[in-house]
Amino acid sequence: MKTFLHALLSVLFLGLGISHAQDYSALPFPVSLGGQAAVYNKSEPFAKIANAVKNDAAIEISAQGNPIIINVNKVDDKGQAAPGASPAVIILQGTSKGSLAGTMDKQKLAPGNYMLSVIADGKTATILFKIE
Repeated sequence: MKTFLHALLSVLFLGLGISHAQDYSALPFPVSLGGQAAVYNKSEPFAKIANAVKNDAAIEISAQGNPIIINVNKVDDKGQAAPGASPAVIILQGTSKGSLAGTMDKQKLAPGNYMLSVIADGKTATILFKIE
């Protein structure tokens, strides 16, 4: 009986460990920017958009959150936050589609490297991308 209990506990802990690892191995929901799907590579800390997009690129999120909150942060080549940069905020209400031009302050995003953090359904998807 003691051996059975140990085996059962081992299987449960292993299962919890695998499911916890999967939480950090992929995006919680699909996101596309400028018609390109964000792709996660296990060797990278964040998902990425392969090619540079325009500063008014369309955003599409496959989540049902209401609202969906999107923070756009300027970063360097390594994904580190740019000193002194304030995030641009995009809020989607009643829709899962928007654009980079839909920031709350209505300021156009300059060319460079950015990090997109999409918060929906209590989960966050973080994606690196570049504006041409």
